[in-house]
Amino acid sequence: MSPAAGSRVTDRITKGSHMHPFVTAAVGTARRRRRIDERNHECTAGVPPAPALRSSRAAGSTIVLRCLTPADAHHVARLLERLSPDSRYQRYFRPVRSLAPADLARFVAVSPDHLAVGAFDHDDLVGVAQYFRSAVRHDVAEVAVEVADSHHRRRVGARLVGQLAQFAVDAGITHFTATVLADNRQVLGLMRHSGWEMAKTLDGPYADVVVTLPDPWRARGPSSASAGTGGRAGCGSPRVTCEAPGR
Repeated sequence: MSPAAGSRVTDRITKGSHMHPFVTAAVGTARRRRRIDERNHECTAGVPPAPALRSSRAAGSTIVLRCLTPADAHHVARLLERLSPDSRYQRYFRPVRSLAPADLARFVAVSPDHLAVGAFDHDDLVGVAQYFRSAVRHDVAEVAVEVADSHHRRRVGARLVGQLAQFAVDAGITHFTATVLADNRQVLGLMRHSGWEMAKTLDGPYADVVVTLPDPWRARGPSSASAGTGGRAGCGSPRVTCEAPGR
């Protein structure tokens, strides 16, 4: 999942290629999003606090989830070192040796348009899931996820995306979009097995994915949503105790 994937999708929209309607609505231009990121996603006194995430260790697991802040930039830089060359290519669509300071700042920014959830194994960041809200349609966000190779097949990605989806729904987001390499079976499988409604459009080596986020908590009512959990459980992931962010 490339952080610049929006530009590729936008180029194809401009050229009139057929695409799922939510993909078309979900992405503005990458240039616009970068301008918004540069203006609003820096650490300033006016940035809202990250949603609180408490006691997020699943039973029997050493993995702890929490929201990332600008103070975690060094953790994100080290996570890249834990990705194999193939995993880096699957994530960024190109060989990447290091992240530019501007990219690190975007990936740990806390704002109404961006949130990142990290998975820590003791003091090591081993996975991140984050969303970037569309500048065109505020109920749609582009999602990206990466997990260190040492922690593949341990449901780290599923827990991250599930927790991120919970916060996204609370923030008024109804759909996640992503552009991935068509042979990225791990991410496509993660979305497919989430149980969420998913639409996929193939275009050469790429796959554009649109996921409809469920809101089972709201459908069941506020009392049953938090009963017995001390908070809200992430969609499709082991239960965690958390505080939902304010709208």
